[in-house]
Amino acid sequence: MRMKHLLLEVYCDCKLEIPSYCLNDLNGSYRPGSHCFGNNCRYLSYTDCPNEIAYASELGIIETLDDFIGFGGEMEPNSNDIEEREFLLTKWKDKCRKKISEAHEEYMKFKENIKK
Repeated sequence: MRMKHLLLEVYCDCKLEIPSYCLNDLNGSYRPGSHCFGNNCRYLSYTDCPNEIAYASELGIIETLDDFIGFGGEMEPNSNDIEEREFLLTKWKDKCRKKISEAHEEYMKFKENIKK
């Protein structure tokens, strides 16, 4: 079996007829997630999240705006130079991978120190 992690921005267009499998947050809002895909929900729509780094909760959901950041907006070059954008995007990718590795190493050190 092959496996691949996906980062998607998922939208729920449900207004009246609420499916029984829907998850609600504390405010009563619908929380789109993998259950929407699993139930082939007709209210589901989604788009890709290119060039993002994120932390997902135990349900695989990125809960808050503080849990992700993507390449875009102020990170884009000031000009429409495609080569400059590709260069900056490569730097962003390198930094993201480095931070993921650093986070893992720091956590493992922390975990080892707890045992002592």
